[in-house]
Amino acid sequence: MDLYFFVGLVLAFLRIEYVTARFVVKSMFQDWNDNKVRLFSVRVVCFTHALLSSIMCLTWLFTDPNFIRDPFTYSSPSANYVFLFSVAYFIYDMADMVCHGELDASKEYIVHHSLVVIGFIAFVHFKQLHGLALLGLLVEVQTIFLHSRTMVHLLYTGMELPKSVDIIVNANMICLFLFRHIPICSLLYQLVFESQPIHWFFKAFLIVGLTFLEYHNCHLTISVAQSDGFFGYERQRMDEDNIDPLGSVRKEKERISNQGTPLNKKSQ
Repeated sequence: MDLYFFVGLVLAFLRIEYVTARFVVKSMFQDWNDNKVRLFSVRVVCFTHALLSSIMCLTWLFTDPNFIRDPFTYSSPSANYVFLFSVAYFIYDMADMVCHGELDASKEYIVHHSLVVIGFIAFVHFKQLHGLALLGLLVEVQTIFLHSRTMVHLLYTGMELPKSVDIIVNANMICLFLFRHIPICSLLYQLVFESQPIHWFFKAFLIVGLTFLEYHNCHLTISVAQSDGFFGYERQRMDEDNIDPLGSVRKEKERISNQGTPLNKKSQ
């Protein structure tokens, strides 16, 4: 399959999924406001990307150990589809934020998405660093739990969360370290302290990019710890305006107008 056609196909699939999710959520929860419906629908798309990319990433790593043994030089044409699936998603997500006027409140996401898109396209074009890309993509395993956590909180806004939610919350924090901090820090260590057979410009780009991604991971970890009650913090009760660990993407005017408006009891 042509790689550009594959990206277009994924973009179309994600858009159809968002529209379908929005229609279903709006039909099921008629008392939800438009922002909450959109927030949940977006998370459905994000969850799909995280789940499918995690499955593909783990499959390639387990079936071909060379990606782990030699992450800086080994490459395989079949892995291109794993990277381009994520490229399509991040392009879609950035376009979606722009179309909905969320750009000003989403700067960290835009930088994160841009770095991933540029890096993955370069990996595909130059046919190298496929192992590094797959190890970096392990972050999506944790993202499965992050988006699950968000959707559960939206469903139970204002209500007592069931005890089973603790499984998701704890798994989310554990996976933050296993699939975000450990892989990214390991790759950074190898780039900075070990000699790698890659061009100095490419190496510099990777160090800058991975350093930002680790900053992003630390920001995410601190925010999740504060909201979910880890490391001495008290667990917070969350709603649509504070459920995103990196801050609400809703326009400031909309957040202000929503303050003081009581939620319908069915949505609490």
